Amino acid sequence: MYTHIVVTTEGSHIDHAAVRHAAGLTRALGARLTLLHIVPDAREVLSADTDLSVSPQELERAWFQEGERALAEGTVDAACSRLSAVQRAAGHRSVARAIIEECAALGGDLLVMATHGRSGWQRLMQGSVAEDVVHHAHMPVLLVHQGTA
Repeated sequence: MYTHIVVTTEGSHIDHAAVRHAAGLTRALGARLTLLHIVPDAREVLSADTDLSVSPQELERAWFQEGERALAEGTVDAACSRLSAVQRAAGHRSVARAIIEECAALGGDLLVMATHGRSGWQRLMQGSVAEDVVHHAHMPVLLVHQGTA
């Protein structure tokens, strides 16, 4: 059914429940598992009038380092023999678009993501990467509520 499962990290941390869920599916199906972390383009995330003491390049370097730590944690959580970890820059793409395109480029046939379950004002202000992915992905997407045991 599925031969290559891709699970994403959210921001700088890994959602342990989503990784464990994807790893369980991977083992049950004899599939491969890829952990994917997308680093947003700091210039796209920050508004022009944001006053920071660091440059966008320094911010992106910090996000890459945090992503490396998240992928290392996910590797421990997954404990799969057919596992790889990939980190990509979003560039000028949205994080959702980058996730979809990178999953396809990796040959993933199932995408697993954590969802925060935000609603109301929080969802309006912060948006939902997972929702955007679900609406635009050309492969099945499995959402695991963050913190699910």
